[in-house]
Amino acid sequence: MSRFKIQFPMLTCVISLLLLHVMGCRPNQETSGLTTQFVFLVSADGLRHQELFGGIDPQLSNSTHLEQSGIENLEAFREQYWNEDPSARRHLLMPFFWSHLAGQGVILGNRDKGSVVHLKNPHRFSYPSYAEILNGQPQSAVDSNDRVFSPRPTILEYLSDELGGGSPYKSAAFASWDVFNWIAMHTEGNIYCNAGYEPPPLEMNAPELEKLSRLQFDMKTPWDTVRHDAVTLGLAIAYIKQYKPSFFYLALGETDDWAHERRYDRMIQMIRLFDDALRDLWSTLQSMEPYRGRTTLVVTTDHGRGREMDDWTSHGSEVPGSEETWIAIFGPDTPNRGEIHGTPVYTQSHIAATILRFYGLEVGRFNQQAEGPIEEAFEGDGDESPS
Repeated sequence: MSRFKIQFPMLTCVISLLLLHVMGCRPNQETSGLTTQFVFLVSADGLRHQELFGGIDPQLSNSTHLEQSGIENLEAFREQYWNEDPSARRHLLMPFFWSHLAGQGVILGNRDKGSVVHLKNPHRFSYPSYAEILNGQPQSAVDSNDRVFSPRPTILEYLSDELGGGSPYKSAAFASWDVFNWIAMHTEGNIYCNAGYEPPPLEMNAPELEKLSRLQFDMKTPWDTVRHDAVTLGLAIAYIKQYKPSFFYLALGETDDWAHERRYDRMIQMIRLFDDALRDLWSTLQSMEPYRGRTTLVVTTDHGRGREMDDWTSHGSEVPGSEETWIAIFGPDTPNRGEIHGTPVYTQSHIAATILRFYGLEVGRFNQQAEGPIEEAFEGDGDESPS
């Protein structure tokens, strides 16, 4: 179900005029002195900090716990992802993140190094957590995954007004989970959102889209509400190339769904695909104008998961570990410090203000109750080597 239908025939003209306006009058050019002109937010649903910072879980990758892990071919799984050294394991799992991105910004949430990030909302599942991220604070009205619009305008809508003069093309979201058609906006049609099993706009002229769109309906996942992340990524990159949004949110979901199915091998495969998605997205942005050298990437998750053999598949207010999250920020204005040691405690509520600061916008104009920005994303001279 599309939540915004692009109107023609004047779209090309409108987009061209808006692009000239936006490129010539960025708020941050006048107030902040920052290089960033575009921010891309990317999330992997339920990607635990344990896997991000330590690679595959030693217990779940052990032959004595196959019933708990659901791994079907342990030998092949370990051959691809196992190493005794946690640092080496995480490179095997997310090679682009750790070998390329990590040296271009800051990474928060490695509790073993004194960096704590967690949820502020008490529910610790998806919609309440995405609402926290997109609004800068928990939304008390959001206490389920029901298909209801955001109780207040989201940062996607706010930036659509601030950067694109209200154009829904300039702030967009592509997601694997169909509930994002409601999560992403307060008012239907304020932004373009493509989520779940949904074809792209008919007006998009990328030749590969017809085949990719058909595949999402021919090769379905086990879930009626979540399409394959690979489809979401392909459609998103095609949209970016054609419409060049000023702010963009890519929300991938299979990392969570395969965990709920108790298929640790499939969940790990989706984390690796998430790393591939970061590589493809970042490479695309750095290969084209107007994004090259002017884009900041914010990467995160919506919630954690259980820490034990019997609850790693679950999350929620009753599952310890579900509140444990992480945030990574890469771009031209962020010091190249890699993993930060001993940071203040941050929450997902700090993400919105951090994004707004990159644009030179005050968070109070968006939401007076929102948390402030992550200072480590801006402070320092960038001379520290990544950990």
